[in-house]
Amino acid sequence: MNSLKSVALNISIPLFISLTFAFIAYYEAKIPEIIFDLVPYLFYAISALILWVSWHFNRNRFIFIVIPLLLINLGFEYLGAKKATDLFLYASLLYPLHLLLFLSLRERGLFSIWGILKIVFFLLEIGAVAYFVAYPNDALTALLKSKLFAASFYPLQDISVAVGIFVLFIMGALLLFNRYLIYNGSFFIITVTFYAGFYFIKTAHAYELSMLSIGIIIFILLIRESYRLAFYDELTSLPGRRALVEDMAKLGMKYSLAMIDIDHFKKFNDTYGHDTGDEVLKMVASRLANVGGGGKAYRYGGEEFVLLFPSKDADESYTHTDILRDTIAKSPFTIRNKKGSKTIYINISSGIVQKSSSDRDPFAVMKRADNALYKAKKAGRNQVIKA
Repeated sequence: MNSLKSVALNISIPLFISLTFAFIAYYEAKIPEIIFDLVPYLFYAISALILWVSWHFNRNRFIFIVIPLLLINLGFEYLGAKKATDLFLYASLLYPLHLLLFLSLRERGLFSIWGILKIVFFLLEIGAVAYFVAYPNDALTALLKSKLFAASFYPLQDISVAVGIFVLFIMGALLLFNRYLIYNGSFFIITVTFYAGFYFIKTAHAYELSMLSIGIIIFILLIRESYRLAFYDELTSLPGRRALVEDMAKLGMKYSLAMIDIDHFKKFNDTYGHDTGDEVLKMVASRLANVGGGGKAYRYGGEEFVLLFPSKDADESYTHTDILRDTIAKSPFTIRNKKGSKTIYINISSGIVQKSSSDRDPFAVMKRADNALYKAKKAGRNQVIKA
């Protein structure tokens, strides 16, 4: 998926959810009260589901994001008015920063060294908020509400809103310039929804609905993350072999397939190292991802890739595949190490076949494409063979 589509998808889905709940809050007078009575229980239920799925799939980022929301919700429900007001102040200040931090940190095992450090930081963070809520510090509270950051419910009303704007700015920058944080658009909407719920906290059901919408956004995000891990290659960001087999099974009788291999890749790895080899794989993948003719690129495994062309015959696929071969062959690749830098060129070979009536399943098509690839290698590499 290209970056523009990724941004659109990761903003449009959570934005739709958030706006749906905002619409419900706005027309709450026309909705049966029993619906709103269920909202807090639905939030707790989906939070529990998120925690279970996150634990099961080792996606601990979502655990660290959901638990504070649960604690904030419980605090508002069971604390007295004064303590709940202090919690409101600290939560509105710290949670967006907390969200930004755990968005930026890489996923690690929960009980690895980095995972334990995150747990310790998280506990210290929760402990600090609990302490200042239980034992209010008037000087700190006065500072956070000071005229330095303006007052009441107006733009830049206090430090928490200033921090919120800062966090939204940073997330927006990451959304535009960091393609690896593919879900940053969703976190951006989560932050906006969080502040909207706090801003309209005196509006009936607005806060509860905002928490539920955040829970649903996070759950959808978690499911999509699990799908990505199962069907996409982590190194190249291309769909993997499982996605290829699934997609081929959905196609009709007419499609063609190009099996692609990087020439002399093992020798390249042995000479320059696996880290440089990984960079070559990413470079080739980025070129293949831009295939024309309605094709779609997959990483098959190792240095092998596949281009799948639905409803295209072998002649059409040959044209688009050969264009990619030529583009890659003319793309300089710079190797940098302690000895300096060196520019080299990477070549690929490819074998193309069209599905025939004799192919019993997708694996038979891939086998024939692999045989055509072998012929391209044997014929001298850096070429496309159509079988």
